[in-house]
Amino acid sequence: MQGLPALPKPYLFVFAAASMAAAVLACSTLVALLAPGLDPNLADKDFANYWMASRLLLSGRVQDLFGPWDMYFRHLREAFGGDYPWHNWSYPPHFLFLVWPLGLFGYKSALLLFLTTTGVAFLFAYRAFIGERSLVAWVAAMPFMVLNFWAVQNGYLCAALALGALALREKRPIIAGMLLGLLTIKPQLGLLFPFLLMAERRWTVIASATISTLVLATASAAVFGIDTWRGYFQNVVPYQNAVMQMLKGLFPAMMPSAYGAFRNWNFGPDLALMLHLAVAAPVALVVIAAFFRIRETRDRDILLLIATFIITPYALTYDLGLLAGALGLMALKYPPWPEGKARILMLALAMLLPLAMIQFGLLKIPLATIVLFALFLVALRDTGFTPYFPLRRPDAKMDATP
Repeated sequence: MQGLPALPKPYLFVFAAASMAAAVLACSTLVALLAPGLDPNLADKDFANYWMASRLLLSGRVQDLFGPWDMYFRHLREAFGGDYPWHNWSYPPHFLFLVWPLGLFGYKSALLLFLTTTGVAFLFAYRAFIGERSLVAWVAAMPFMVLNFWAVQNGYLCAALALGALALREKRPIIAGMLLGLLTIKPQLGLLFPFLLMAERRWTVIASATISTLVLATASAAVFGIDTWRGYFQNVVPYQNAVMQMLKGLFPAMMPSAYGAFRNWNFGPDLALMLHLAVAAPVALVVIAAFFRIRETRDRDILLLIATFIITPYALTYDLGLLAGALGLMALKYPPWPEGKARILMLALAMLLPLAMIQFGLLKIPLATIVLFALFLVALRDTGFTPYFPLRRPDAKMDATP
């Protein structure tokens, strides 16, 4: 493994910034965990939704998750106090298979259990995806890891599912498909996977993902009741759409997409979505065409992981574990300092997005949107792809080695 002195200075800065943030957050979290009672800042996490969902499931009140929002929110205020801030449930019924044991523990113990298990899953998936030991690849993931530790969201879990599927699609296609089936808990992060798999003729992965999704949906309906799915489409999905349209302030500052940038500038939701689609649709078409023409597996992976955050309007800072996979590969691929100075500076800035984009967003500066487009254009240029000229002969065999 490389030593720290071998890292270019921008990566050393990323390492130092992430390490300092990790130390501060670890200390504050430890104080909150050891303090008597429940610190309001510790309770005000998205994890509270997972813990409450499990409690409702274990108490036989699972349908309250999929009823009107105020019905669910009453349970949160009963658990955490009458002044508990706004939270909502936004996941499909089969997400409960992943969180049901949490309610067997107290809030603090469950939080530690969730962070530990999903964090370990991310570490294994990220290592398998990168495919080699490299300090710079781990530096690329550090800011995301720190941010999700603070947010206590499902960022580790979703990144582990996506990166694990990419890493295993060659040698373990059935398992890769099962991971993609589980990723349907956040379907917006998997929009490009079907096109990648079709381009690579991964029919086993496609079949496994399809069957896994159907099994999860059927099993959740059988175990939790068909009314959970009815409530999900009648109550949860419309309310979540309203959330996307109505929330201001911190929420759009956490969104790296063009939609988030326009909403942050106080554009109306319909206009912001139209402008987003005007950007996202061409990017999607270019990426899909590139999947069928680019020979190198890692180039396709990089494009998928970057373009996902350009195409989907609804992704947040704690989803950027997928982007960390692309940054790790790009950091390994680019020439060393100082020959690749401009690219290394850009990558270092991209690595810091999980920690920096909210602060810039509150200043109305769409740092993440700009950096994502720059990354995409550089990654596309590195492949040599153009929409008009194929990079390989029609009869050439596509490289499928992860």
